[in-house]
Amino acid sequence: MGDMAEAGVVAFSDDGHYVENAAFMRRALEYSSMFNKMVIDHAEDITLTKNGHMHEGIVSYELGVIGRPAVAEDLAVARDILLSEMTGGHIHIAHVSSKNTVDMVRRAKAKGLNVTCEVTSQHLSFTDEYLREYNPAFKMAPPIRSEDHRQALLEGLKDGTIDAIITDHAPHAYEEKDHEFCCAPNGFSGLETSLAAVITNAYGPDKLSIDQVVYYMSTRPAELMRLDAGVLEVGKPADITVFSTTEEWTVDRNKFYTKGKVSPFDGMTVTGKAKLTVVDGKVVMKEGVVL
Repeated sequence: MGDMAEAGVVAFSDDGHYVENAAFMRRALEYSSMFNKMVIDHAEDITLTKNGHMHEGIVSYELGVIGRPAVAEDLAVARDILLSEMTGGHIHIAHVSSKNTVDMVRRAKAKGLNVTCEVTSQHLSFTDEYLREYNPAFKMAPPIRSEDHRQALLEGLKDGTIDAIITDHAPHAYEEKDHEFCCAPNGFSGLETSLAAVITNAYGPDKLSIDQVVYYMSTRPAELMRLDAGVLEVGKPADITVFSTTEEWTVDRNKFYTKGKVSPFDGMTVTGKAKLTVVDGKVVMKEGVVL
């Protein structure tokens, strides 16, 4: 970890595989804190999620699908917040989905603990009701949950408990996801729909302001990673996205640039679209066309 930190890594991650061994996670937090790096935590107790395919609740019971209970996330988050308190290490909870997780992070921050977290645009957009047709495009980990959890995630953004909105971009070939629901892998290509998903489902009156959208999708992630990015200032890298908050468009996965064409947004009409992308002062995308 020391060699990697010296080489320039910005964080350490379990890469989607929860660290079951508490002693191991303790050491990871202790070592990472020596280099002022955070540990990104996919927090799901796998003893409770094994063989599960969606949020455990009324919909999963009606569909006859084994669920992944929210408490699996809650238990994992509770443990790792305690380990962060013990070690002083920076724990970052990836893609939170549970209302209890939001509450625990809120209390941890109130205590001044070194705890941050993020939410995906899809967890702000969908609930388990979308799974009634067994569409594997909606299958992800952690799963999209019920409306009370979705509302708690939005409240967590509004009051600053949640630090960032991310894509959790996890592309799969069409033939990988084109299976019966319980046999399909988790994840989908989220990068090209993330902005529109947030503008459509989390922006507006009684939701997020445009300043908050920019902060959570750009400024704050750069701060967390300690990158010289995410702001519009003289002397800073000219990495800029110009976007519309009012333009409507229909998602067509076949027009994605990513090779993973699976998306739960396919065919949906959404609002908000990136119009121009500048990377290090060079225009690399204009009107949806990569140059």
